[in-house]
Amino acid sequence: EAAQEAVGKAAYGETVSIPMAYEEPEIIGEGVYFRDVLGSCETKHNTNENRNNNLRLLCAALDGVILQPGEDFSYNETVGERTAERGYLPAPAYSGNRLVDSVGGGVCQGSSTLYNCVLLADLEVTHRLCHGASINYLPLGRDATVNWGGPDLKFKNSSNYPVMLKAEVSDGLMKMWIMGTEERDYYVKLDFEITRYITPNEVIEEHG
Repeated sequence: EAAQEAVGKAAYGETVSIPMAYEEPEIIGEGVYFRDVLGSCETKHNTNENRNNNLRLLCAALDGVILQPGEDFSYNETVGERTAERGYLPAPAYSGNRLVDSVGGGVCQGSSTLYNCVLLADLEVTHRLCHGASINYLPLGRDATVNWGGPDLKFKNSSNYPVMLKAEVSDGLMKMWIMGTEERDYYVKLDFEITRYITPNEVIEEHG
């Protein structure tokens, strides 16, 4: 406003001096790269306290993880082995298509929630497998099963800037989001369609 007023009053060809005042930036350091939410997902959790304990532990392991451009991410390597010594408790988990109590039960909700964030952020998924049965916290086809020494969720930061993972459990929800620098001129929308159910005893014929 001071500049506009000074220039407005200046005669043609006159030089105008404008006083400047320095203001501290609101975002400094690495934080400048993490201004935008590239992808986010929330999934409901149940009232099983053992399972919710496991969700909080995995969120603590993921929260604040930074990936540089081109860097690979492994869910199993980042969260680590789910053992009683590390505080994980027995809770329901899928073994094939059956629910059984297993130490660390619930960690697949973390990998599935993160998988949806990765899809919305349009980062490159390099490894992902679905469960052997449907889950109740995400639509069909939107899950990612994990197991120590077995299936993993892996992706690459295929953007041109660093990204940061954020994760928490609050208000009955597991919440995750990926922070970064938005450079896309498009957005990602996820949808699904059920074309046919296959029963466990049904034989599928393949042709060609």
